Amino acid sequence: MTVLLARAVLGAAVATIAVGGGGLAWLALHGTVPDALLPLGAALGLAAAWRHRPPPPPGAPAPRAVTALGAALLLALAALLAYGALATPSRHWDGVVAWDLKANVLAAQPTLQQPFFRDPTVYCHSRDYPLLQPLLVALLERWGLPGRLWFPAAWCFAVAAVGIAARAAGHPGRIAWLFAVAAAVTPIWLSPTGGSFDSGYGDALCCAWLGGAACGLATGNHGLLAAATALLVLQKPEGLPYAGALLAAAWLRGDARALRAAVLATAAAGTLLLWLQHDLRTFGAGTDVLLLAPAAGAGAALLLAADALLRRRGAAPRWRWFGLTLLVPALVAALWLGGGGADGVVGAHFADPGRPLQRLDRLPRVLQAIGTWACGRGAFGLAFVVPLAIAVQLWWHGRTSRTPALGVWLVLAVPLWCVPFLWSPLDELDAHLRATLPRVLLHWTAAAWVWAAVQPTLGLEGRAALPTGPAEP
Repeated sequence: MTVLLARAVLGAAVATIAVGGGGLAWLALHGTVPDALLPLGAALGLAAAWRHRPPPPPGAPAPRAVTALGAALLLALAALLAYGALATPSRHWDGVVAWDLKANVLAAQPTLQQPFFRDPTVYCHSRDYPLLQPLLVALLERWGLPGRLWFPAAWCFAVAAVGIAARAAGHPGRIAWLFAVAAAVTPIWLSPTGGSFDSGYGDALCCAWLGGAACGLATGNHGLLAAATALLVLQKPEGLPYAGALLAAAWLRGDARALRAAVLATAAAGTLLLWLQHDLRTFGAGTDVLLLAPAAGAGAALLLAADALLRRRGAAPRWRWFGLTLLVPALVAALWLGGGGADGVVGAHFADPGRPLQRLDRLPRVLQAIGTWACGRGAFGLAFVVPLAIAVQLWWHGRTSRTPALGVWLVLAVPLWCVPFLWSPLDELDAHLRATLPRVLLHWTAAAWVWAAVQPTLGLEGRAALPTGPAEP
């Protein structure tokens, strides 16, 4: 069953990026997305699933009673989410004005060459929001299917990623079911409020794609890693720095295959995301992003060449830390220049780069809020408590993480959680934390569950080493 599930998850990721990424490229070229793209993407996903041959998972399979009980519970929750997604349109502000409205327009005519996107006198809130989610919903609607089925499907994807990672780590089937069910009932995933999987926000799908990338990184499935990373970048602008942290983690751990997969996915998806955002801002008239694709390609080539050079020379880990301090400014500069400089699409996201340094006095309050929201208030249940407890257990007993690259990625996520509250021009910090912090943390809940699921915990030692690069020193 686990093998079939692993193949299904890879196929779903490939099908989604084929439909979503292909459709966005079509929009970027000012064309009309053909309805045939949906079945074509589904066929590509089926082909990827058919060709994927994951090894049988180590560890004892779950007893039939445990499997039946877990499956029944997950099916009931999936049905509940499907009802919540289909019974109403988006229930909150961002879902209505930033996601559903665009989905309705694209369902009527899947092209940017229409007044909603091209006429400046047509009012649109957040016109430059990414179009991946609206386009996916619209294409389903054009085939007469409920477009909001993407939301419960994304929940199933995230839950499956956790279970697959646990079984690949060598945990017995009953433990894998435990982790999958624990992740499935994360309160904010099922909440009737904004941000949950059936609410219509984009944050839940961001969570699912990030969880898929974490599963691919943890299990050595680099096809899943690449597809999920591309979806993560295209889902929301936050996905670009999240993918950047993934690149940094793979670079620092010397995980060459993961780095290659993530670099290529990030470069391609990041170029497409920024190109479309610029197109929407300029109503299709801007041309100052023509160097964006070459700049992203050059940055990707530079990173991969530097990694190959360090690998051939057998460089010590400190050289990777030193190289990171040189590569990050070089990559940002390449994107800055390729995107049109300070007035271009990339520059718009880095307005006033000195602001975080001027607001460091906010940092203690932000860190306190992160701890309070992550481990208290009940919104995230055990999503961050369990990984923290396991990390303390590993440290106490002198163990190290089985997936060092994934662990470094999660550690690098913490500064990313702080950046919006140091960079934002909003003066009301507490109000900004209440509105934004839960959604930022939501993005990482599936990845946190994946990390917890692959660690040697509960006194159970795995019987398989995960192909995730060098061990911790």
